[in-house]
Amino acid sequence: MDYLNKGIYTYSDISRLLGMSRSRIKGFVKGYKYRNRPERKPVLLDAKNFIFENKDYFTFLDLIELKFIQHFLNQGLKRSEIIKAYYKIKEEFKLPRPFATTCVSDSKTIFLDNKHVLLNPKDQQLWFRELSKSSLLEGIDFENDLAVRWRPCKEIPEVVIDPCYKYGKPFLKGQNIKTETLYKAYLAEGQSISSVSNWFQIPEDFVAKAVMFEQGLESK
Repeated sequence: MDYLNKGIYTYSDISRLLGMSRSRIKGFVKGYKYRNRPERKPVLLDAKNFIFENKDYFTFLDLIELKFIQHFLNQGLKRSEIIKAYYKIKEEFKLPRPFATTCVSDSKTIFLDNKHVLLNPKDQQLWFRELSKSSLLEGIDFENDLAVRWRPCKEIPEVVIDPCYKYGKPFLKGQNIKTETLYKAYLAEGQSISSVSNWFQIPEDFVAKAVMFEQGLESK
């Protein structure tokens, strides 16, 4: 498979961006072990991760699907309910990446917005109705109903995650510099925003936004 323009993320990258532990991510994509039983719990996410030099890597769509799953869990859905909904939507609507489409959720249901379908994972019934988008979709740009980029911080819209740029790492739109690069320079320069601004020849305001974003990731 060609991973060009699909983003490249390690477990650590996913963990930083979503504030999710490595063990939880691994459980989603490889399944959890039962106690005193050899088999594993079903895989929650049909991730397209790949291995290079004995390390697992994920794509941008994996990142977005994990973001959706995290949202559903935070809204109170059980893991088993999400698994049923995920594979039901995948099979019913022939969608290879169900949670990277324009799906929305409340605390009881999962919706497939682009098809105007409501799926209740508790009884697996389908209803057709118009649905409004939830906060889950804020900051995500879709093309042909599939996620193509994400602005992960509403307060700092200049920070963009786009698999076609910087291997999908957060960068400042208009400046084409990774936020992590600016933040490391900020720390190396004794936390001087003006020094980093002069070094990279960009406005201080952009440096400050990159620093704010990276510090926000650290606090997750």
